[in-house]
Amino acid sequence: HANGAIGMPDVHNFKKCELRAAMCCYVASRKGTGVDAEPEDNSDACYMDFSGAQQSSHVRDGYSIYGNGVEGNLNCHGFAWGDDVGNADNALKGNSLFQVAMYDSLYEKGLAEELPGAPMCGCVEQMPVVTKANCTKVEVDQTVDVNYNGSLTEFSVNVEIRTINHVPCTDNDLSSHYQDLVEEGKASQMEKDYLDTRLVGEGNCPGAISTFLSEKGFSFS
Repeated sequence: HANGAIGMPDVHNFKKCELRAAMCCYVASRKGTGVDAEPEDNSDACYMDFSGAQQSSHVRDGYSIYGNGVEGNLNCHGFAWGDDVGNADNALKGNSLFQVAMYDSLYEKGLAEELPGAPMCGCVEQMPVVTKANCTKVEVDQTVDVNYNGSLTEFSVNVEIRTINHVPCTDNDLSSHYQDLVEEGKASQMEKDYLDTRLVGEGNCPGAISTFLSEKGFSFS
């Protein structure tokens, strides 16, 4: 639990987080055994659009269709941040990524391996469309000192971060947490509506797959 900001990695799967949300999805666990086992199952994959993650899939276009849990156990875990760069959740999003991907998922649970053609972690726009994801949020204990210099007629602000902690979001659910951001004025309803096409909710894969395939000129039954 570092008391300073960790930057987001400068890699393709975190380049365009327009929804300001990211997640990791895993299909294997190596905790304690060193060999692949199934992770805790908390989500179902609907489909993966390779065109959204070309450097991970190594193809220009294509897709995989899942649904009904055919991928086996799938564990997804994410976080989101508001649109104000001065807020802790935005300024410390790199810390949240480290907590979710490296500490919770890899170190604590031994989670490994991604769905074929998908990043293991990335902006939700580049990740598979799934039913849900667990969620972690950041909490900060900090002091803020504001000083006014009358001769220069300017304010100066000094922020001292004492502790950075990560805790489960509302209902431990990324979609619910994003709704909290909307209600706090940190995200728009339009953004939440778009997120709902990436985290579609339990039992809603058939509709999501049908919509996706109809855009390709196919029908799903």
